[in-house]
Amino acid sequence: MEGQVLTQTPAERPRSDTQTPSRSRLPDWHGLLYSPFLWSVLGCIVLAAISAAVLPTVPSYDPWAWISWGREVTDPHLGFTVTGGPSWKPLPVVFTTIWGLFGSTAAPTLWVITARAGGLLGIVAAYLLASRLIRGPRWAKVAAGLIAGAGIVITQAWWNEMFRGTSEPLEIATALWAVLAFLDGRRGWAFAFGVATSLLRPEAWPLVIVYAVWLWFKEPRLRVPVVLGLFSIPFFWFVPPWVGSGQPFLAAVHAEDYNGGLGSDRLFGVLGRGIDIQLLPVLLASVVAAVFAWFDKPRDWLLLSLAGATVVWWVIVVGMTLDGYPGLERFYLPAAGMTCVLAGVGIVRLAQLGASVVPSGRTAVGIGLTAVLVAITIPWVGSRINQASAEYHTANQAVTRLNQMTAAVAAVGGHAGVFPCKSSFAAVNHSVQTALAWKLHVTLGRVGTTMRHQGVMFVGPHDSIDGIAPPIDHRLTQQQFIAQVGAWKMYRMTAPGSDTRCVGR
Repeated sequence: MEGQVLTQTPAERPRSDTQTPSRSRLPDWHGLLYSPFLWSVLGCIVLAAISAAVLPTVPSYDPWAWISWGREVTDPHLGFTVTGGPSWKPLPVVFTTIWGLFGSTAAPTLWVITARAGGLLGIVAAYLLASRLIRGPRWAKVAAGLIAGAGIVITQAWWNEMFRGTSEPLEIATALWAVLAFLDGRRGWAFAFGVATSLLRPEAWPLVIVYAVWLWFKEPRLRVPVVLGLFSIPFFWFVPPWVGSGQPFLAAVHAEDYNGGLGSDRLFGVLGRGIDIQLLPVLLASVVAAVFAWFDKPRDWLLLSLAGATVVWWVIVVGMTLDGYPGLERFYLPAAGMTCVLAGVGIVRLAQLGASVVPSGRTAVGIGLTAVLVAITIPWVGSRINQASAEYHTANQAVTRLNQMTAAVAAVGGHAGVFPCKSSFAAVNHSVQTALAWKLHVTLGRVGTTMRHQGVMFVGPHDSIDGIAPPIDHRLTQQQFIAQVGAWKMYRMTAPGSDTRCVGR
């Protein structure tokens, strides 16, 4: 009946005995070649590469750290150390280690292309999943998919994350493709996507562990990949920081050290961020989808399960926040992606319900009602569109600022001029510390966000791009101006009577 949501189990296709084993291996390469995933990946990589050529392309603070750590893995002149930067995140460093082999010029751009391709894959997955959850005519499936994809695009700070190469949009992709793979009967691939999500966000661990237990009993042939996948999660999260800092739980320590600006009431603060990350109409429409699923005859347990998993993610984020983690908005992103999918279903189901009461012309009425329901969200969508425009301007400024930093590094003699000794030190505005470390070809610990030792200080504007200028230790009272390039001023900071032989320029 038109308007009824499809209650689905993993896609059932005729299988011969010879086909069954191939579906239970991880990965099923033959099946992948005939799935939408490969072609989606190829298309998104092409679009991401084009975007790198025509749009402002420069990583932000965390991505520069991942790029630097990737170079440290393969560069024999650098030691591998993960101190002095943001929290460790395994999956991006897997990519940046490979991209580091392509040289200092290509590696940052290759990572941004990777991150953007992941973000686009999230949109594709949202479209495919929402259209799959609707039973009815073609227009309903297309409408639900388009609404879900649009919801991803207007998610809070999505444009900033796409412009600046963060991993958050990629989290949406891995989470949603895990669900799609499961519905396709590719349970091994679903687990692989779940592991990828777990290597981006620790909130995914409980869900992946539960799924792994289910797979252990349901798919005996997957037991070895399941064990390897589960082992890879703690290995990549804890062993590299242990090697690079002597502290296996460094990521957790860094996260807990940053309070996230939640205010006096952490519970209400983190809940507010969960609500704010997607538009209020999107959140309400997702609830509508769950209500339809509950009252369907029979109940749509698939859709209810997806809604339940979204709530579980919220509970995990809130619980970790109350335990001391910062509770940033981006921690909700995989749940926000699923919320957009549910919203596409909810809006189209409402339109189908309205169309079902007319005796004829149900398609035209359904499409019209869908358009009306989407139009109601315009007052909320407008602010996000303005935000996207502002992010484009900010990214343009960031590119200009980075180009000026490159010239500033050359003006002070590059690596040799700033670091004449192994103990030499430099400092810079907080938000570009990791970028300067990359430009100077040193580990992050040798570039500070405070001028705590004698050395060369780079000072840029105090804004959203560069952050605050480095505070200066009270002992460093001798300041010698070196040069200015664009917005950047460089100084030689020393203490009276100290040995300055290892102080650059």
